[in-house]
Amino acid sequence: MKFPKLLQLPDTFDPDDRRRRQILNLILALFIAGGLVSIIATFSYGDSFMEIIRDQDGVLILLSSVAVVVIFTLLFLLNRWERAGTLAGWLFVLSLIAITSISDTPSELVERGLIVWTLPILAGGIVLPPLAVFSVATLVSAANLYITAMVLHVSTNPYAIAIYFVLAALTWLGMSIANGAIRTARREAQKNAAILDGVADGVVVLNAQNQVMLANPVALSLMGSGLTQLASQGNGQQELRGRVLAFEWSDVKDVGRVAIVRDVSRQVEVERAKDAMLGVVSHEMRTPLAAIIGFAEVIALRNDMATPFAERIRVNAQRLTYMVNDLLDHAQMQSGKLKIRNEPFSPASLLLLVKNLLSGLAEQKSLKLTTHVEAALPELILGDNSRLQQILVNLIGNAIKFTEYGEVSVSVQMLETDWQMIVQDTGIGIPAERLPDIFEPFRRGSDYATRQHQGAGLGLSIVKKLVELMEGRIDVLSTVEVGSVFTVTLPLKKANG
Repeated sequence: MKFPKLLQLPDTFDPDDRRRRQILNLILALFIAGGLVSIIATFSYGDSFMEIIRDQDGVLILLSSVAVVVIFTLLFLLNRWERAGTLAGWLFVLSLIAITSISDTPSELVERGLIVWTLPILAGGIVLPPLAVFSVATLVSAANLYITAMVLHVSTNPYAIAIYFVLAALTWLGMSIANGAIRTARREAQKNAAILDGVADGVVVLNAQNQVMLANPVALSLMGSGLTQLASQGNGQQELRGRVLAFEWSDVKDVGRVAIVRDVSRQVEVERAKDAMLGVVSHEMRTPLAAIIGFAEVIALRNDMATPFAERIRVNAQRLTYMVNDLLDHAQMQSGKLKIRNEPFSPASLLLLVKNLLSGLAEQKSLKLTTHVEAALPELILGDNSRLQQILVNLIGNAIKFTEYGEVSVSVQMLETDWQMIVQDTGIGIPAERLPDIFEPFRRGSDYATRQHQGAGLGLSIVKKLVELMEGRIDVLSTVEVGSVFTVTLPLKKANG
């Protein structure tokens, strides 16, 4: 319950005591307001002060109202004193018993007015500890017994006394259950707050109106006033207040949207430095490697005895060149500098070119390399021919590398709004547990056979990123010792519009 600032108490109180005192403050404030209204109403009829004094009923009402305002104001102030304990609550309950005792004639109080005696019992259950309600019931019963025996000289109604104690028992039971539930909820809230305060990531909770409902200290430190723009942030990285922040969103039922905020400035800085260095190194390595390949070819032409050694030099230098090219492409992709072009090209010519490039490699392993282009596919479509060639060379090259016998088949087919390139082999396959990682940089689906099949582990990572840059997707199905099927699906863009 949210109380007005005037009714709130310092956090130094025990939580249960603080809650009861705040409720008592609210009740006292209502009584004080009622007394003030009564005083104002007494003078609202235009009668002078002397006329009101001469009227016995008017004086009684005025004095009662003033007494209520003064006494309950003093109780209100006493209730805010930390050392007062439950004193203000007891005095309030005793005041209710006293007010009830003079609220009507004695005969009415023990007949039709028996119900009014339940008010102090109910009030005691709210503003005092649960067990105190039995003491209140005892005081109410004593007041009722005094009026019947000492004032009216009649026999006491035992059913009324029994009802008071039954009501006290029900009030005690209800308040005990409510207090237990509140304490449990408080412990859970404290535990959750401790967890939120202790996590290294920022946590922010938004309601259905995208208003910030909760933010832990880390989130406040990372975002500050930027919390107000949090709802406009999506998943991924954003730069805010000179920091690079990563946002992850999730929807929590009956709570709202929850954002996890991480400061990845250092990681981004390291990645950028690494990619920049990788790009520079890769670029600088291409020139000497090209020279090595050229000199190896010259040596092979001029010296027959050195031809085998020169050929080995050339092959290994060429392999290093491919690796350097992959590293350079990877660095460009990480930095966002690699661009995809959309130009008309022929899928059939693309497939024929790649087949001519790799048929020799397939023949060296006695593998059959087959290609097929579906007739329904347009003769010309839009795309980046060189990057598509790179994708096919990587996929077919891997298929040949990891296939010892059988065949590698490549097909291009058309869907309703997309087109596909499918590379299938009868190779060693990829274990199921490695499939989720094969598109990660420097990870290989065939790590168990690394010594037999060399490579940097960048080929499939580059393929995946190229496909994503082309707004497509790549899927893989693989069975160990049966083979693999890689399917690249790309949006169909016809050259003729």
